[in-house]
Amino acid sequence: MADVNPSSGDGNTSVYPPHPSDIPAQHQTDLIDPSFRVPPPNEQSPILQQPQQTQDDHPQSLHDHPSPDTGKKKGGQGPRLRKACDACSKRKVKIPCQFTRPTKRRGPRNRAADAIRDELLTGAPRDRHSGPSSPTYAARTLASLAQRPVLSAESICPAPLLARFVDDYFNLIHPLMPIPHEPSFRSALAARQDLTSPTFLALLASMIGCLVASIPRRPRQHILDLQMEAQFPNSGILIERCHVMAIEARGLAYLDRPQTVEDSMISLLQGLIGAYSWRWDACRLYLGQCVTISKVVGLHRRDVPGSEPFVNAANAAAANAVASGNSREGTIPPQKTDVVLQELCKRTFWIIFSTVTSLQQLGLSARELSIPPPTALEPYPDLPLEVDDEHITAQGTRPMAEGEISRMVGFNATMSVYKACIDISTMDAAYGSNELFDWPRQKDFIKRSLASVEGVLGGVPSALLFPNKPPPNEAAQDRSYPPPIQGFISPGAQLPFQSHGSNEQMKTALEIQKANLHAAQLATRSYLLQKYSILSTSFRANNNLPTTETNTSEDAAAIVPSADKDDSTTVDELAEDRDVLTKDLLNLLQNLNLTYIEPDGLSFTNKIRQADHTLISVPADSKSEFLRRVETYLTGLVDFLVDTQRVGPRAEEGVDEEEVRARQWREMLRPMGEFV
Repeated sequence: MADVNPSSGDGNTSVYPPHPSDIPAQHQTDLIDPSFRVPPPNEQSPILQQPQQTQDDHPQSLHDHPSPDTGKKKGGQGPRLRKACDACSKRKVKIPCQFTRPTKRRGPRNRAADAIRDELLTGAPRDRHSGPSSPTYAARTLASLAQRPVLSAESICPAPLLARFVDDYFNLIHPLMPIPHEPSFRSALAARQDLTSPTFLALLASMIGCLVASIPRRPRQHILDLQMEAQFPNSGILIERCHVMAIEARGLAYLDRPQTVEDSMISLLQGLIGAYSWRWDACRLYLGQCVTISKVVGLHRRDVPGSEPFVNAANAAAANAVASGNSREGTIPPQKTDVVLQELCKRTFWIIFSTVTSLQQLGLSARELSIPPPTALEPYPDLPLEVDDEHITAQGTRPMAEGEISRMVGFNATMSVYKACIDISTMDAAYGSNELFDWPRQKDFIKRSLASVEGVLGGVPSALLFPNKPPPNEAAQDRSYPPPIQGFISPGAQLPFQSHGSNEQMKTALEIQKANLHAAQLATRSYLLQKYSILSTSFRANNNLPTTETNTSEDAAAIVPSADKDDSTTVDELAEDRDVLTKDLLNLLQNLNLTYIEPDGLSFTNKIRQADHTLISVPADSKSEFLRRVETYLTGLVDFLVDTQRVGPRAEEGVDEEEVRARQWREMLRPMGEFV
């Protein structure tokens, strides 16, 4: 209990000593201790001296402390008490304490602060179980972002492995998708633009991810050859790392800066990675983003402005400044046309167009993902120049050697196949897929598209055509796929597709393009025949005609007087088209080199399955004799193609997945000779 101030008449208590100005002068001298003196400057005050006491010297009872009344002076007020130690506090002793042991901190223990202090002092790892509810979670997140290391190409994978991946991309993937410009990209990589350009680093990561997702066996051979299987035990880890690197390199606000053709290529490659990894939602999202960015950049127009690749954001910013009126000159200075950029824009657009059209043929709705049809005022850009990358510079193009076939010949032929379906895609986008609205007009569109698709192969070089019978030396090579994986475990082993000069690379590119061209042509023809059959059946059902195709045009005109005599298709016409399609499919499988379809394995499998399914789904009374003879084989081929798209190893069988697929391919291709 606090003492009562005797000088206060009302009996109020006072917990503070009186101020010297409130004490009468005659009593102020009584408050000064006669023994008190001010020490000299070189002498330490006895109050500041730390007494050398131990825990045994601490008073053990109340009697060891001086009496509380000893501190009182005249006037009834004693000096202000210091904070007592823990022992005195427990005993409720309110006296000055001379014990030097540090007092404990009041309140709950700050475990986060203790963990940080222990980590800094001892270097021991702290508890990592702190989550978003931890008070230091936000601070640690901001600190980790501030101390994040600079991203580079080595963040994807080590340099030796990265160099092999880049070579494989331009040897295997680039013939199918000729983006980016190879000399410009290799020059930028040698100049280490991955350290200065986030867009370039994101593009590099997307290219590596697309390579690993489309042909996983090839990167695994490199990993085993370089003994990096501990770092990359499977292809999924490498694909995820490439995806994360591309996202981190682009940054959070990449849509707020001016978009370039490289941004469109990054979204395109990420969409293909999603398709090859069976993540269809991510595939549609990235492809939709790619289409949107291509519209912003203007890839669908013929007059694409030229600027330097990888650094054209400055020109876009200048154009925005002129449009907003912030430019002093008020006009954009004239720029020279960059041929490299123009060709890159054309190639990117046609790759996007072919990808979207191929997905629509496989069942994707035009309302989910589509490209606006061309008009007279805004036509599609022309096909790229049939000149290889090494002959294209920013100033112009150099002529190729006489007799040399450009890689772009096969690419343009494949794009011509999909270009022939522009009218069909426009019709589906306007009225819906397989909707009957004007059968004579729809029939004319389908027939013209089918004739254009069949005529594409008539204008390509013989190097892109399959013979009616494969050479004997190549037939044995086709059945030896894949090479045993054990042969690539030892360092320095010989790898397929290894560069042996420009002739070997050119042969590889032509074989890859040949397989892709014929598969795209067969899939498009089967798509058009199936659409023709569906619309024809709907027309017959609406006009009370026989649902089968056995009636002639005269019978249709007799039932429906307004029907054109050429409006109804006889069974012989459709049967002939199906027989030709079946023979072309079997000829493709007979001449197929499995090694060269591997870079486009998933897309190739889907196209072959589409053509095969169209043939076996024909009604029994409409099948020709030849189609009935090969029906059993085609049915087994469809089951096999569906089985090859199953994800995951066959752990229950105890064998390698690729060896099982290779054996099945050999079994499926063995009976080709008796049908062709």
